[in-house]
Amino acid sequence: MKPRFFWIALILIGISWISNSIYAHSKQLDKPIFLDHYIDVELQDYIYITFYYLTNKNDSSVVSSVSTGELIGYPEDPYFADEGIQNRQSFNNHVLRSVNVRFDLEQPSVPEIYSFTEMDIFFSNGKKITTPIGIVNIFPYFNERIPLEQVSTMMGSNYNNADYRATEPLTVDTIKGSYQEVLQDNFLIKINSPSNPTVSQTTEKEFLDPMEKEWRKLPGLDLKNVQLPFDLKNGERLSVYSSISKNLKAVFDLSIHISGKSESGRVFSTTVRFNHQPYLEQKDVNAIIKEKTRGDTNG
Repeated sequence: MKPRFFWIALILIGISWISNSIYAHSKQLDKPIFLDHYIDVELQDYIYITFYYLTNKNDSSVVSSVSTGELIGYPEDPYFADEGIQNRQSFNNHVLRSVNVRFDLEQPSVPEIYSFTEMDIFFSNGKKITTPIGIVNIFPYFNERIPLEQVSTMMGSNYNNADYRATEPLTVDTIKGSYQEVLQDNFLIKINSPSNPTVSQTTEKEFLDPMEKEWRKLPGLDLKNVQLPFDLKNGERLSVYSSISKNLKAVFDLSIHISGKSESGRVFSTTVRFNHQPYLEQKDVNAIIKEKTRGDTNG
């Protein structure tokens, strides 16, 4: 190769390297971005909550503690598994990480019911951020025998299902998701019982994606169309299906509350759990970063 062409090639390589470096630097986050969480936990001596966040690939720091003002939490085994760094997913310039935090609830200042929407988060490199994390509700723990016995649970590719059996005649007065007002049509609930007509939509229309087809084929009525209250005879079954919109990239560990009264006059209340951790694609990461930073990114 002639010296002239050699130096031209070398200059072009250098320009390309500088351009790539500038581009990569432009995609670096100023601070980690926490996903939205919708979490219900029962009040006990201590609880564990797993939080998910996006950060730069080269971020070697780990969460050392968190604070909500009333509660202080510490990661469980923070230096276990590659010094506490647990990458759930990897993307062009960022990674999705999780941290499992233990909160000690023996503190007398913690009220019986406690909610928080943001946290102070301290990292091992000395940095601190205050960031919204969605909504976490801590409820009292109840352990009582009720006339609605859970007999099975199942998770589908796009839904959760819980089946109950009435152990005596009863009336169901309310069924409500704990974040129904916030999530609205992004969180779907179907009810199937002898008192409600079973409707299975088997349509195979072209515009429906597989997840929506699967949901439509499930028996039952949308909760919005269920007539409450309704009765269950002894031994009759109640099925509760729940699903989250595929477009909502958040962390869920929430409750569907069922309450009512038995024929003997005993008031009861129980909850159906719904768990979901999102699987992100690069386009989801781009959208989350854009929303949280009100900036623009192409990954």
